[in-house]
Amino acid sequence: MDKISVFLVDDHEIFRNGLKQLINSEPDMEVSGEASTGEDALHTLSSTQPDVVIMDIRMPGINGLETSTALLKASPRTHILFFSLFDEPDYVAAALEMGASGYILKDTSNKIFLNAIRTIYNGKYYFIGEVSDVLVKKYQAARQSAAHPVPQAADISLSRREEQIIRMVNNGLNNKDIAESLGLSIRTIEAHRMNILRKFQVNSIEEVIEYCRSANLLKEE
Repeated sequence: MDKISVFLVDDHEIFRNGLKQLINSEPDMEVSGEASTGEDALHTLSSTQPDVVIMDIRMPGINGLETSTALLKASPRTHILFFSLFDEPDYVAAALEMGASGYILKDTSNKIFLNAIRTIYNGKYYFIGEVSDVLVKKYQAARQSAAHPVPQAADISLSRREEQIIRMVNNGLNNKDIAESLGLSIRTIEAHRMNILRKFQVNSIEEVIEYCRSANLLKEE
């Protein structure tokens, strides 16, 4: 019997090691690789095709949502399971919007975690809370049949800090560079980027930059 191939993406080595030990102890699954950042994950996954990718949603550099969006474009048959500390509705909605197969919390039990892997491997969905497989499928069908209008510049209300971060990303700075420049933590910059993606109704900062360029919104202060 072929084992479920699982790839781990999380910036905490101790946490990855714990997951690896748990997964490799199961007779029907094994860890085929791991990465500590989104950039490393995309580089490694470009030559491998695991069945399931366990993805942290908040990491240094590009976050889990952006990493997963790029990954699914290159390998649409890969199943993404977000494993996060955060249960904010915006995170769960964004994960569902970009095509994830599941979203669970890091304080869940080993049994639920392993069940989530097996569930999404078999083509179903596994989300926290009240979101069932049936509801997710209905949501996906509604997305495919309905055209979502692109937000207009007048409809997007950005804070001065968000505008500043967009310009800095456009100038090639990563989260660490931006945090050091502004005297903020990397986690704070990641939170701002999540809010930016939500306001623009997109899954990657590159889409925001492209929109801002076309709308001439990247003028320096």
